[in-house]
Amino acid sequence: MKQPFGIRVLTWFVGLASAGMFVSILLAILDVGPHFMGGERVTRSEWLHIAAPLVAVIGCLMASVAYAFAAGKPYSRHLVMAIFILIIVYASALGALDVLRHTIMWRAIVDASLFGCVAAWYFYFKPNLAAYFRELAAR
Repeated sequence: MKQPFGIRVLTWFVGLASAGMFVSILLAILDVGPHFMGGERVTRSEWLHIAAPLVAVIGCLMASVAYAFAAGKPYSRHLVMAIFILIIVYASALGALDVLRHTIMWRAIVDASLFGCVAAWYFYFKPNLAAYFRELAAR
């Protein structure tokens, strides 16, 4: 089966986004530009201690997703969902430990939940994508 157009576009997008994740960490280390979490300005130190570890892991997951999409791996959609689940778990844990401001925590949880639901529909319930991944799994 031919790879759906959306997956081809997403392959490039996630690859570039992965590179952008690591560039953002480098810029924070070099103290270039403002630092934001959940739409709120934070100090460089806060960003490096709280956001950078999550950004690095998501960057690695995005690189894995780009590879899996390009190689036609059936597990690629599960990696996409792992990104949103990771954000929710990370924000919840740091919020519960009072390491993260609660406004930032709730913003991360709501955003990841909404985008995660859209991604779940797209990768698991959209008919042509569901058929594509079923065929990949059958190979």
